[in-house]
Amino acid sequence: MKIEEISSSYIVDNISKTERTTIAKCLNGVLADEYALFTKTLNYHWSVTGPRFHSLHKMFEEQYRELLTVMDEIAERVRILEESPIATVRDFASAMEVNETPGERLNSRQMIADLFATHIHIQKSIESNLENINSLEKDFGTEDFLVGLLQKHQMMSWTLKSHLSE
Repeated sequence: MKIEEISSSYIVDNISKTERTTIAKCLNGVLADEYALFTKTLNYHWSVTGPRFHSLHKMFEEQYRELLTVMDEIAERVRILEESPIATVRDFASAMEVNETPGERLNSRQMIADLFATHIHIQKSIESNLENINSLEKDFGTEDFLVGLLQKHQMMSWTLKSHLSE
């Protein structure tokens, strides 16, 4: 096959425009929650104090860097579907379901618990999308991507939960 013969939508030609829009909306919802989690994690990286400062500061940095990569991958996945990722603070704020803790000064344990709960929220959201979006049956790439994303959140959740154990 010559390059000229390949349509621009060949990558997703088995998925209708309506189905791509539905999947992109799901991904944009996850992207908004990832943005909220990224922001929380970065805030806690900046704000953590106490005897475990160094280890928590470092862990929060590792996690916010991973979340930045995750957000980029989600946005790219939306683009693969020939849709547009959300990209403004206003759009993120209106699409996210994650609760923020504005103005609250949390201790390190509360920070970890808040991040843990947010990861669990995102995991449940991803699982719900995998179970309820019929269009994913045709979009193996996005389905696999979401499963991989779920695994990343499970690993980060497990790390945070380990810090909460007595």
